Amino acid sequence: MSALVRSVKSWTLLAVSACITIPAFAAPPTTPAKPACAGPQQLVASFATHPTTDSAVLLGSWYASRNKFGCAIDIFQSALKRDPSSAQLHFLTGLALFGAGHEPDAIEQLQQATRLDPKVIKPHLVLAELLDRAGKNDEGEEQWKQALAIDPASTPALEGLSADLLARKDYRGVIALLDPAPRTEPLTINLARAYGLLNYPEQANKVLEEGLKANPKSVLLAKAFATVLGRQLRYDDAIKLLRQALVYHPGDQDIELLLFRTLVSSLHIDDARPLGPKLLAQRPHDPDVLYLNGVLERTDGDYTQARVHFQQAVELRPDDYNLHYNLGITLVFLSEWQKARDELEKSMALGESVPEVHFQLAKALRGIGDSEGSKREIETYQQLKKAAAAQVEAVAAVKQGDKDLDAGDLNEAILHYREGVEKAPDDANYKYKLSVALHQSGDLAGEQAQLEQAVKLDPTHAAAQRQLGYLLDRNGDPDAAAIHFRAAVKAAPEWVEAWIDLSAALAATGQLDEARQAVATALRLEPANPQALKLSDLLAHDQPAQPTKP
Repeated sequence: MSALVRSVKSWTLLAVSACITIPAFAAPPTTPAKPACAGPQQLVASFATHPTTDSAVLLGSWYASRNKFGCAIDIFQSALKRDPSSAQLHFLTGLALFGAGHEPDAIEQLQQATRLDPKVIKPHLVLAELLDRAGKNDEGEEQWKQALAIDPASTPALEGLSADLLARKDYRGVIALLDPAPRTEPLTINLARAYGLLNYPEQANKVLEEGLKANPKSVLLAKAFATVLGRQLRYDDAIKLLRQALVYHPGDQDIELLLFRTLVSSLHIDDARPLGPKLLAQRPHDPDVLYLNGVLERTDGDYTQARVHFQQAVELRPDDYNLHYNLGITLVFLSEWQKARDELEKSMALGESVPEVHFQLAKALRGIGDSEGSKREIETYQQLKKAAAAQVEAVAAVKQGDKDLDAGDLNEAILHYREGVEKAPDDANYKYKLSVALHQSGDLAGEQAQLEQAVKLDPTHAAAQRQLGYLLDRNGDPDAAAIHFRAAVKAAPEWVEAWIDLSAALAATGQLDEARQAVATALRLEPANPQALKLSDLLAHDQPAQPTKP
């Protein structure tokens, strides 16, 4: 549940934010007309004799602040019959309906509130949250944007919009949104995630480091950064960070569990052992705790006890392929071949793809006498190991290419990027990085070839789409350029420069109405953008323009 929803659930907080003062009364009347809706004598009498919007707001909010949402709904809806154009009443009715669990009706009331008074931010925020909860993320995203148009520094709107952008993999949009913004803990984590998912680990680390420097006692940031460091195999740094977090928060079970997982993953077995029984006593039905204890026990050769904990974990989380995989391995050690085969095949059906699953399955098949099946699994294992080794080499080559490019050694960068592309031919981002280096070297034909391959592999790679569009337009093909600019803005709808490029390409092909719409979108996203303002002025006089240089 988000912070905004928690605040919605607390009616008093929202009442205050909506400029409502809820009077405090000692007791309800002794003989109410409707016992379930007993309220303060003064407010009940005031609404009965003067059923105005103001009296309805006071009485309805009093009920809602005490979780009597049905009573609040009756009062607000009664008042709406007399004042149907009151945005405040629609807003409060929506909140009461949400409190009562009627979210579709709440959405309808909040939509009416935003239509009647679009410049009040609270209805947009709550409506956006409820639309996201209902799976209507496109509509929710639009409400977050409208809230940010009212208050560009709104934390709930920044958190909500960045979460929606992350959900649809618009990582560059997240960076454009959050990089210049003040950052809460969730915003810091969202920005770091966007950098990480774009394969920019250094930038992700920098964001988290800055966040922890500003808030060194943050549990959320410590856990997020430790997780990132673990994925980068920087286990010692992650362990150090988590131990420091436990100094600030001694006994925090979530931090201890993450530390336990990191110690087990990095084979710091002696350090991990004391945490296993402690966490198991505290959280005996936690599948992660059971799993990690099972790993420790299997490492120590106690396969029987490891099997017990893995089986318990599987029962609690039956769709976790990793749990089935580890149970299968343990059963192989115990020579329970048929059960091992079943668990390993189950893990593969659920999505386990590590090469070792085929190696362990080969053992189980050989144990039950299926020699041909065992042979096939060994061959698959060898193929996957070879591919995995190539991927590791590709990552190392591309990292070196990044360093070469930063150092200005263009020839070495190109050599290392080519090596990465050769080792991992299906990685669109590696091809894009190679295209950047080729562009700097002046090899535009080579650049275009890499970009074409990149967008074929990943049509949502906005940067590759935009650069390919620029090259095509430069080569005198604005129609083809527009196709790629459209793909760029579809993948990254917050990218102002891509909207400007699309507008210019559309204008060059005579599609002036669409060009004006595209530049209008750019100006909505960034009203003071000088290129967009100039292009908008040119289009107002039916003059074409050139796409900007990425």
